[in-house]
Amino acid sequence: MQVGLINFIKKESNQTGNKILMASLLAGISNGFLIVVINQASQNYADLNFRYLLIFGLSVLILALTRQYTLYQTSTIARAALTKTNLRIADKIRHSNLAIFEQVGKPRILTTLSEGTELIFEASRRLANGAVAGIMLLFSFAYMAWLSSAAFWLSVGVIICGIMVYLFNQKTINRELRISAEKENEFINSLNHVLEGFKELKVNRDKSNDLFRNYLETISMSAKEVRIRTEARFISNIIYTQVFMMILIASIVFLLPQVTSSSPQLIVSLVAVLLFIVGPLGYVVDAVPVISEANIAVEKLGELEEIFDKADDTAQTSPTGPLQSKVTFDSITLKRVTFSYAAPDDEKVFSVGPVDLKVNKGEIIFFVGGNGSGKTTLVKLLAGLYYPQRGMLYFDDIPVNMTNYDYYRNFFSIIFSDFHLFDRLYGIKNVDEKRLNTLLNAMELSEKISYSNGKFSNINLSTGQRKRLALVIALMEDRPIYVFDEVAADQDPGFRKYFYDEVLKDLKSQGKTIIMVSHDDRYFHVADRVVKMDFGSVVEGAMG
Repeated sequence: MQVGLINFIKKESNQTGNKILMASLLAGISNGFLIVVINQASQNYADLNFRYLLIFGLSVLILALTRQYTLYQTSTIARAALTKTNLRIADKIRHSNLAIFEQVGKPRILTTLSEGTELIFEASRRLANGAVAGIMLLFSFAYMAWLSSAAFWLSVGVIICGIMVYLFNQKTINRELRISAEKENEFINSLNHVLEGFKELKVNRDKSNDLFRNYLETISMSAKEVRIRTEARFISNIIYTQVFMMILIASIVFLLPQVTSSSPQLIVSLVAVLLFIVGPLGYVVDAVPVISEANIAVEKLGELEEIFDKADDTAQTSPTGPLQSKVTFDSITLKRVTFSYAAPDDEKVFSVGPVDLKVNKGEIIFFVGGNGSGKTTLVKLLAGLYYPQRGMLYFDDIPVNMTNYDYYRNFFSIIFSDFHLFDRLYGIKNVDEKRLNTLLNAMELSEKISYSNGKFSNINLSTGQRKRLALVIALMEDRPIYVFDEVAADQDPGFRKYFYDEVLKDLKSQGKTIIMVSHDDRYFHVADRVVKMDFGSVVEGAMG
């Protein structure tokens, strides 16, 4: 049951845990020793026995100190292991290729990292408590064997039968937990549609009702049923454990005198041992469900990390090469490039290509076409966000491949329609605040936003203002190639004219290359070339 969690903590903490194990051992033994002292002292209860009282006090002190050490160290190691894991996965995510990232999706990533992390941490504490309790149980049964070998073997027989039933139930519970985890992932994905598509749902009652009643509610109710069923099994196991303890006590009281001669005092001592271990046994039983769920969380973390391990498109990057030393270029060429989106069950998917296309330095190129024609996909191929599944991409005459792909991407500054607005100028070491303020003023943002202490004062802006701030950040990055996907959309006519007539022309005068996805046919004259797409193919303007 605990192998997954224990191995995870040992692997991620790089610690053997010997000190914790020794402290747990000492805590368990001192806890178990209390019953020995109590039993022995109770036989001479008429007189105050200072020796037993001193041993009792020392046992309590040792138990308190060792348990505090065990719990603190286990929590510290678990938190360090989780921090290390989360940072490593975050690092792998940023190195993964976009296609895999989009397949996995943000809901799964956030759920796995957030909920899984807290569940594993809580389980680590339960594991520490359970370890101490388990050692105490072993010591107590060893003491029972010293009191009566017959009682010990009778208890062992009853315990073996009890464990077999318990493990059978737990196997079913583990299966239900995996189903529950899958249902919860489905729920998070559906909830994400509500959050991301709030505006669309707000204006379409039928769509909103369909999503909520036929998907979100259905999945949620299904997840609830699995959870309740699993919880019922957990409760049954807990009740079974309590009943099992009563059966164990009954076997000592009623059966032991029938198989061997036992004095009433011995029976009382044995019953006292069994009653004393009820609490520690409860710790162990209570820990099992949480640790079971934590094992599932560990599996999910491992699966997520394995996905992004395989998705790393920077692993083969070479520090040297002809592209790595370039600071400028003459052209980017796509030769017979194709790309298809992955889909389950071999369903027909959207494809782009084969495409032959050339982009020259200093050009302003507009990509046009209907929705779903493949404009954004082709632009992502040009920007190095998607890797061609067939064909070749050339930077001048240098083939772009996995050894230099990361360097190629760094020639670009991008703003896609689903862009993310950063609160700082990440990656810019020495910010030219005078130029930044000039740009904020030109973009009509200076009254809304200021830049101080290394960050923007406000990014809670309208859609048009957010795009203008994203444009400011892109211009501050000062890259050779700019990719703009409908940046002028959501802007007023005055700013739209300023963007096409002033911003783009200024970039061109600096020798920048602009790759633009646009539907603004009134400004097509600004472009040096218009590339038209239809059904994933370039039908016009491929070569300039």
